[in-house]
Amino acid sequence: MIPENHLQFLQAVWTRRPTFTYFFFGLNIFIFIVMAFAGGSTNEPTLMAFGVKSNAEIANGQWWRFVTPIFLHIGLLHILFNSYALWVVGPQVEKLYGGARFVIFYVLTGVAGVAASYFYHPENQSAGASGAIFGLFGVLLVFGIRHRRDIPPFFKRAVGTGVLPVILINLVIGFSIAVIDNSAHIGGLLAGAALAAIIPFQRPGENENAFFTSVQIAVLSLVAVSFFAVWKNYDGPNLSVRNVGRGFTQILTTGSTTDDFINAINNAQTAFQNSTEGLKEGRLDRLNALKAETAKSIDQLRKSPSLAPEADQLTAALLKVMQDQYALIQEVQRAGTVTFASGRLIKQNADQYASVMTRFSNWVQKDGARYGIQMGKDH
Repeated sequence: MIPENHLQFLQAVWTRRPTFTYFFFGLNIFIFIVMAFAGGSTNEPTLMAFGVKSNAEIANGQWWRFVTPIFLHIGLLHILFNSYALWVVGPQVEKLYGGARFVIFYVLTGVAGVAASYFYHPENQSAGASGAIFGLFGVLLVFGIRHRRDIPPFFKRAVGTGVLPVILINLVIGFSIAVIDNSAHIGGLLAGAALAAIIPFQRPGENENAFFTSVQIAVLSLVAVSFFAVWKNYDGPNLSVRNVGRGFTQILTTGSTTDDFINAINNAQTAFQNSTEGLKEGRLDRLNALKAETAKSIDQLRKSPSLAPEADQLTAALLKVMQDQYALIQEVQRAGTVTFASGRLIKQNADQYASVMTRFSNWVQKDGARYGIQMGKDH
């Protein structure tokens, strides 16, 4: 016969819906998708603008960076691993403790993880839900020890000391891989254990305590205010559909959105200068190669990511110049010589190109540093 306390425990586990686990799961994915519209989660300007942990910015008063990193992820594998972990461990904690206390655990242990990273890895930028997930592991560890007499025997493998192998394996992995911030994991784990030692689980049939509901509302408000601060202070790449493909496929490619933008501009500059030199010298034997190079640069400009409205306008202006240059190469190729009229067009295109690049240089000097762009000496 199953003891009464075990029946109550099973009732608590199976009848409660893990609503806030699904909410945070969805929120993480939503933010990851929005970041794709801004160039992707591995693009440094995008990460900075969305609120990654950065000690320098926190020191300048951007306090919300203690909260927002919990919901940011760097790359597809990062969010896949953390989403899976949250999907597995989140419902267990929420069904045991109820929605209000789960929110408190998740956010506060996540903040503790960011704080640990702030103090122990001040030189690194960091983000991710792993501090909060380790916090949930800490909650299960202490719950299993604290309520070991109330837990059915078959459930003990998932809580209490049964969680220890999972914690130890993940910590070993963290210490083995340099890019993983184990200080955030340990900070979240200790915070989760401490909170679980203080906060009782929500017993079957027990209404949520008004105090925990109030704290839950305050914690969710903190998250909302933090992302409002991100929106209000946003200075990252322009959100554009043009960025989505690159943002989602960064796991399969190298470089960043900014690199793609710089490469597109640089290749257009090289193609224009080569084609202009070839046309001026009347190198008809090189026209096919110059036309191919110019066509490739046009394609790159069309696919270049969107960084900012002004940068988009300059890219469009440069694209128009390159299209005019391509048409000019075709005209000279058909005529078989550089005529007086085509000579005038060579100069006209060169003047338009110089005007666009002057404007581009001014934009780089004004806003380029925000996106990690500097004007090269050769251009």
